[in-house]
Amino acid sequence: MSASKNPSFSDALERYALGLSRGRSLPPAPDAAADRRAKELMFRLKRLGVRGWPERMTLYTRGLPQGCRPCLRGQGSNLALTLKCNRDCFFCFNPRPRSAGMSVHGRKVSSPRQAALLLRRLGVRSVGISGGEPLLEWKRLLALLKELRRGATPKLRIDLYTNGDLLTLPRLRALRSAGVDGLRLNLAANGYQARPAALAREVFEDVETEIPVVPEHKGSVLKLMGELERLGCRHLILHELFCSSENAATLAGQGRLAKPGPRAKALTWSAVAGSEEAALELLADALRRRLKLSVYYCSCATQSWIAQKALARGSRVTD
Repeated sequence: MSASKNPSFSDALERYALGLSRGRSLPPAPDAAADRRAKELMFRLKRLGVRGWPERMTLYTRGLPQGCRPCLRGQGSNLALTLKCNRDCFFCFNPRPRSAGMSVHGRKVSSPRQAALLLRRLGVRSVGISGGEPLLEWKRLLALLKELRRGATPKLRIDLYTNGDLLTLPRLRALRSAGVDGLRLNLAANGYQARPAALAREVFEDVETEIPVVPEHKGSVLKLMGELERLGCRHLILHELFCSSENAATLAGQGRLAKPGPRAKALTWSAVAGSEEAALELLADALRRRLKLSVYYCSCATQSWIAQKALARGSRVTD
């Protein structure tokens, strides 16, 4: 069934594009110990020289990724090229069925040309092409990049999100020639193996890794940080693990609990307990080791800030 004939799926697809998937809540975790631990970690991070905006838990060790800067100013957008994927990660929040439908800034679009026109009307400075796995729609991806680069003024920053499974040197060269500025690799999908990053670094200078923080995987992420440092990668972007309607049953089955406290404004998902503490520990480790790799924590509070600005920008552009 097409998205246009299925209002509930269409709504889910469009809300996904702004990071607003409808969510179910997990049982709450006890708040006293978690709050004390978070305060201890923040005190340590401040002494180590963490940067950012602690009031909304937007924190980084060296510099912000180029594509994130416009986003934090409300000048970024997301383009979901497809929800189809070659992986089935337990933390994935994409709505089912996994359709090939495309959306931009919370709105369904029917073609690469329509997507590019909408982004121009929005006047954004950066866009992340995501999914699903965009490389599954290779011809559509190249057509989209051609449209985005046609008369883009000011120059639009384009980041491509991928799990890296389908990357090859010819494809990487084609993506660079087509105008992709940087890659965002979700290496949690392959068990934190750095091979896709090593391959991408042969072609792209700007290769970033972006992963959800699964608390019990912290040791694997620490190892990955060292490998990314050796490869000369610039950024590791950490997201708070969260519960949505699509992953709620799996997370509950794993015994996970919701982060204590009120839900972030503009988000209808729940942050998962323990994820933020693990992210703060990873930031502290990067600062202690003086890694050149900049570790950036994009919390649910940060995503709420971004979503509110994105919704405000989108409301100014009518169909």
